[in-house]
Amino acid sequence: MKKLMLIACVIAGGMMSCSKQESAMPEGAVGYVIDKSENIELTKKSMQALSDGDSATYRATYSEDAVFYDNADTITLDQNVAMFANMKAKGITMKLDKIGEITETIYNKPGYFDADHFVYAYAWFTMTRGDKSVKVIIHSVDGIKDGKQVVEWLRYDTKKISEIMQ
Repeated sequence: MKKLMLIACVIAGGMMSCSKQESAMPEGAVGYVIDKSENIELTKKSMQALSDGDSATYRATYSEDAVFYDNADTITLDQNVAMFANMKAKGITMKLDKIGEITETIYNKPGYFDADHFVYAYAWFTMTRGDKSVKVIIHSVDGIKDGKQVVEWLRYDTKKISEIMQ
């Protein structure tokens, strides 16, 4: 009986030591940051679709009522897609060179646009028109809810884009 009790204690101890333990967040923490997730892959997919000129895939990564804060302008998904169609009509191509930094912050409770997952990225794009090219670094923050981007903040140098548009 003692051997049986000892074996049971060893098994129970082993199971407890192997069980996933929740890590306690520091006092005052409102969330945590990760560098691999489905939401990060969603943002990458959106950027690649933009680079490929695939508006259907690009549009599918966003909710229909997504809001974009494009530098100082507030635009809708339709307006955002129309901007890229306008560039394409002018013979401008966009190539995703690299994504330098991309992380997701997961907050304890929903915030802006009821999202609690936000993907932060720095991406380098080359825009080309004829023999003229410019490199643009875009910083984006994507608020994600239910597997769709619902809000996006974009910051980039508009001067370079104006140059290529002329």
